[in-house]
Parts: sequence; C-alpha cells; structure tokens
Amino acid sequence: MTKNMTKLDAIALAQSPRGQYILSQALTIAINTMEEVEPFIMREVSNIADMRLIRDQLFPLFTEIQAVQDE
Repeated sequence: MTKNMTKLDAIALAQSPRGQYILSQALTIAINTMEEVEPFIMREVSNIADMRLIRDQLFPLFTEIQAVQDE
C-alpha cells in the first residue's frame, strides 16, 4: 500500500470486483499451501476450514473463474 492510501481506500478496494478477486485468490493460494503442510498434525485444519468458508461464502470469484476456465 502506498503512503497516501488510507483504510477507506483499502475498504473500497476490498468491496470492488478487483478487490474481491484478489482476496479470493489469496485465500485459495493460502488454503492450497496450508493443505500441503506435513506432518498432518502440524496442519491447521480448523483455520483451513474457516478460510474455505470465508472464501466460498464471501469471496468466491477466483474459484468461480477457475471453474469456468477448467470446463
């Protein structure tokens, strides 16, 4: 974030289609990375589940676009 950006700018971005895409992409990458953690006992399963819920219910744009591209 540049020096002149404010919290309101960040909120506006998060509410825009571009911001929603970025948040969806970030959650997807984080989920995929966290699912690869070994040994399994070190995997943060509840955090992964919560991140998946947030992505799927609030920021589904990236996964929806991926689904269309995979068709």
